[in-house]
Amino acid sequence: MPPTILVFSVFLDFLQEGIEKIKDPRSESNGTKFKISDAMLSAFSMFFMQCQSFLEYQRQLQSRSGKNNVQSIFGVEKIPSDQQIRNILDLISAKSLNAVFEKVYKFLQMGKHLKRYERLDRNLLICLDGTEYHSSSKISCECCSTRNHRSGKITYSHTAILPVIAAPGCEQVISLPPEFVTPQDGRETRL
Repeated sequence: MPPTILVFSVFLDFLQEGIEKIKDPRSESNGTKFKISDAMLSAFSMFFMQCQSFLEYQRQLQSRSGKNNVQSIFGVEKIPSDQQIRNILDLISAKSLNAVFEKVYKFLQMGKHLKRYERLDRNLLICLDGTEYHSSSKISCECCSTRNHRSGKITYSHTAILPVIAAPGCEQVISLPPEFVTPQDGRETRL
């Protein structure tokens, strides 16, 4: 089978299909004027375009010309504010998008795009990195890890392990589903 062509629209379709499967956890109200898909795709567009003020720029484009890149490229109908995006996405488990990572991986595998990453008897190198993506001394939930300081202060945080497929000589890495670190009480042994 010859390699399939890598185009952005294929991966965007995978993401949109994954988002469509997410059940809206919000109850019907004025707070639901933005769709989950608009919030998620707007958030993704900020990372894709790598611009901190990207959404504000899009709102300005919209008011000047009646159209913006978030609509044209990502299919967003209404652009929520940064705070609205946070409020919506905080209610949704990031694990609900794991199927998107799996679909992308299978697509790359079937299209023979992973061949260039194979080393030592056709194995793939998986690199791991950790990140803390929430830290607060005031806001916490049951999934937070805690850090007790000598001063008596407690810091609550969320961390994740981020695996990627990488290879020497390949500039791009391929993201795999993140693994979220959760606190454990020590009474349960996992093998």
